[in-house]
Amino acid sequence: MNYRINTKVVILVALLGIVAIGLFIYTLVFSPTEIPSPVTDQVQSGQNEERIMTARHQYVDGIHTIAGVTEVPTPCHKLVAETFFTETTPPGVEIRFNTLLEGEECPSQPFEVPFRVSFEADENAALSATWNGGPVRLNLIPLRPGEVLEDELFIKG
Repeated sequence: MNYRINTKVVILVALLGIVAIGLFIYTLVFSPTEIPSPVTDQVQSGQNEERIMTARHQYVDGIHTIAGVTEVPTPCHKLVAETFFTETTPPGVEIRFNTLLEGEECPSQPFEVPFRVSFEADENAALSATWNGGPVRLNLIPLRPGEVLEDELFIKG
């Protein structure tokens, strides 16, 4: 039996093992890590912060009308508002605001859009809202007696 050949093979395998372990440690320590950038589109971010929306509120003959102005991420975003009745006590209405991106080339700057939502519900119905699935705090300003919502300028929300 030739011990010289076996010694050379053992040394070669040991050196390859040391090199493999060294490369593994090098990639763990010196590999570039990706730093997540903040996502500007609220739909993608799943926004956890509560959004505050200020709007005028009118109740006439069983119809609630809520109108105001709010900000969307870009001028290419369309604002859609839908109402859903909730089974709370008292019965309530949830307004779901969603933004939809329409167009590909758009300046990345916030853009103000007016909104108006009307629905039939009890005068004391609990009103709530969501923005792209996240919570919204509604700051509703009731109209004074004699005011008409159509004559009001939308206020920033």
